Amino acid sequence: MTRLLKIVAIACASIVGLAVIALFVIGSIGPDTAVYTGHQVPKRFMKTIRSLNLLSEGEQIKYFYSDALVDIKAGLYFVTDKNLVLYSTYWEEPETIIPFEQIKSLDAEYDNSFWDDSMVNVTTYSGMEVFFPVSSEKGLDKKFVQAIRKNLNVGEGDSKGPVIPEL
Repeated sequence: MTRLLKIVAIACASIVGLAVIALFVIGSIGPDTAVYTGHQVPKRFMKTIRSLNLLSEGEQIKYFYSDALVDIKAGLYFVTDKNLVLYSTYWEEPETIIPFEQIKSLDAEYDNSFWDDSMVNVTTYSGMEVFFPVSSEKGLDKKFVQAIRKNLNVGEGDSKGPVIPEL
């Protein structure tokens, strides 16, 4: 009986040890759970972004978020000085690059929970509607949305200008 108990204890400890190692590896190679400001985006993520041709020459990332566990291609979203860029291998068309002048409306449902992301909804003048998550950690979801909002051209009394609800 004692031998069986030792075997079970060793097996359980091994499983727990492997789980801790797996979590450590995932945590060290996967993206942070918060939004990165442009200068904080890790070089390995920038390499992936460039390999996917998501940035044009001279374009700079202002805010970046990935809801992926390990490989950022599963879901990455960022605001540059020129575009809103969305990419997910789970979508039929993985790449969506929206120049700010094409954005008709922008709305966000902020979630202050650690476990849930805020959701952003963008509609373009061509009728495309996209939803994507942004982490609410450190309040950077609001800055991510504000970075989009401040680049939208809204003229006084312009009926063709974007609809941007105040929060």
